[in-house]
Order: sequence, then C-alpha cells, then structure tokens
Amino acid sequence: MSPSQHILEDRYSDGKPNATVRIAVINPETFRQVTIKRKVRIDTGFDAGVHIAQSVMSELSVIGVEPTAGAVILAGNIRATAHFCHAYLQQIGDHELPAPGIEIALIFQGSDVHGLLGLEVLNHWIVTFNGPHQFFKIVGSDS
Repeated sequence: MSPSQHILEDRYSDGKPNATVRIAVINPETFRQVTIKRKVRIDTGFDAGVHIAQSVMSELSVIGVEPTAGAVILAGNIRATAHFCHAYLQQIGDHELPAPGIEIALIFQGSDVHGLLGLEVLNHWIVTFNGPHQFFKIVGSDS
C-alpha cells in the first residue's frame, strides 16, 4: 500500500467546506485557453465536476468556446437550464495537479457566488469531513 498524497486540508469558511479551484477551458481547434479561478463548496451530493455562475460563461467568448445548452438536476431534484463545456481542473487550494489536470464537465448555471465541486472530481480522492470541528481533508493515493 502506498502512502497517502496530501491534496488539501482546511477549516470550513462560512460554515461550509470551501476551496479555491483553478480550471482551464481549451478551444480544441485553436488551442487558445482561458483560466477560471473560483471559490467552490465541496459538495458530495453534486454528481458532476464543477458548477459555477452563469455569468462566468462570457469569459469563454475570448477563446471562441460556446458551451452547450442542456439541463442539470439541482438539490431537491429540481431541473434547471444550464450550459456545459469540457474543462480541466488544474489546481485545488495550493495543490497543483499534473498537466493537463483532471478532465471535468464545467457547468454554468444560476448566480450563486459560490460554485460547487462535485463527485466527478472528488471520486479521485478520499475526502474526510469533521463537522463538529469545522474541518475537512482531501488525500489521494500515489498508487
């Protein structure tokens, strides 16, 4: 068994487990890219990769990427219109991921200033929450 790899550990902020992530969206035709850095809540109830506000989608026009319209299921089993694109999670907290990063679905929907980091990413690691002490830890295996 190989040792655990430290990814991130931190105290909750605003009563929630939050982290800052850096995501790259690459235009596959021109190889131009845009980097998006946002604060997200770690949400094991969210199945996809990263969910951020609809307004951020306008940043993709600089590289000529147009996200695909579709639907997403939100908390409470509520169906909502959203836009999706292919992206790479490159950093979580201070932890840089090996290039190009973890391939994810980036979802643009709503206006909440906090995005969500979901199971598509979290399934790569072991995530431990300590609610009473308002602390969380993310570790990975080197194997």
